Amino acid sequence: MRLNNKNILVFGGDSFLWDEMFVCFIESGAHIYWVNSPVVFESSTSTVEKKAFDTIQSIETYETFLNQNFEVLPNFDGVVFSLSIGALRPLNLTKHTNLASLFEVNCMAFVELVRILNKKKKINDGGSILAYSSVSSLMGLKTKLAYAVSKAALNSAVINLAAELSSKKIRVNGILKGALTTDVNHEHVKNMFTVSSDTAGNQELGMSTPTELANLSIFLLCDQVKTMTGTLVKLDGGYSLG
Repeated sequence: MRLNNKNILVFGGDSFLWDEMFVCFIESGAHIYWVNSPVVFESSTSTVEKKAFDTIQSIETYETFLNQNFEVLPNFDGVVFSLSIGALRPLNLTKHTNLASLFEVNCMAFVELVRILNKKKKINDGGSILAYSSVSSLMGLKTKLAYAVSKAALNSAVINLAAELSSKKIRVNGILKGALTTDVNHEHVKNMFTVSSDTAGNQELGMSTPTELANLSIFLLCDQVKTMTGTLVKLDGGYSLG
């Protein structure tokens, strides 16, 4: 699987994950533009260098960012939405403000990003869009209501955008992630494993690695699967089977 000279926009995601994933993407021949706080990284086939783009703080700044950098940003052959926040809250503490904040980042940001890129014609016809969702969207889990329903909304957005953009031959798919090996680098994830039944031990095949996620992403972004769209692929070590 190759992404030879394809321009791929990666939006969001933490360095623990992408430091490892970049190796796979670079080896595939892709040029990666990583939009994240506080910088954007652009990769060539052998190096990763910092670009001085503005910090993205909220969905209201997307259009400003694109307007400011319109001339230097290429048209993209692929888009990976990796932005996500999570929280553990029992029902009695899950207020509408908590729901709204997770919906804004986990779902609304994805729709707004695709809307603006499509409006400005920055996604090439025949391109591929990929959103990272979660197997939590399929499960009934204590204390994860807000996170799970925001990811379920993201799943629906993937399917509906796939229909919306099919006339341009643009594919839209999602990956439903379980726990990754890099997740344990985050203190809030360690706390989640401690207080919740949602533990990595339920993944009978083990925790997925960033390399596995990168390889699956490259498969969904490459030209070898041009007719696969509106699909949600699980990468969870069998967790959702339990």
